[in-house]
Amino acid sequence: MDDRSWMYRDSPQGLRRMDYCNGIQGFINFVTSIPRNFIGGGIRCPCRKCENKKYLHPDVVMMHLLHKGFMENYQCWYAHGEVFVSESERRMEETMVGSTSSASNVHETTNDNTNPYRNMVMDAMRMNQGNGSQCPIVEEEPNVDAARFFDLLKDSDEPLWDGCTNHSKLSAVAQVFTIKSDHGLSEAEYDKIIEWARSILLEGNRLKENFYAAKSMMKPLGLGY
Repeated sequence: MDDRSWMYRDSPQGLRRMDYCNGIQGFINFVTSIPRNFIGGGIRCPCRKCENKKYLHPDVVMMHLLHKGFMENYQCWYAHGEVFVSESERRMEETMVGSTSSASNVHETTNDNTNPYRNMVMDAMRMNQGNGSQCPIVEEEPNVDAARFFDLLKDSDEPLWDGCTNHSKLSAVAQVFTIKSDHGLSEAEYDKIIEWARSILLEGNRLKENFYAAKSMMKPLGLGY
């Protein structure tokens, strides 16, 4: 088992450190890769309050862990499909394979599959929590503000069209926004470019149809006009 000191390194206020956020993403990646972990579309939430007693959507579990931290003594994710390894067995394995083998741990796949647009949404979530406003989290179902962030998380992973590997629904809009800003395009000019782009993209593409729709999509990130 890899070093999971990140799970309990700091106070709740310090849990927003990047290593903790990356660790949570690795946890979610691991749990959602095992189909048997899902019950009714949800996974067990190991936050300090739920303590693996509730099944919630993975994005809600992520928000709980960001806000509340992990339950005590859960460095072995036994309720999420991980096989318990004793300390003596772990030390023996480390001796045999050497420290370089740690790169093969499933929990480190996040570093190999970093999605900058998903990270952008996560950063916006943490900023929203840190501005003195009430954290947009509820115990069972997300409220309107949280739901918007969850939608953006999905958009950061959803391909621009089925089979597309270069752009997600979110990355495409973010990059066109950047072009508009860099070149001082008007809304009408933006809409003309989008109309043309949609006409040459594959049918069923998910590019937002105009500037108004794109701006509404990006609004939760707190980006200006």
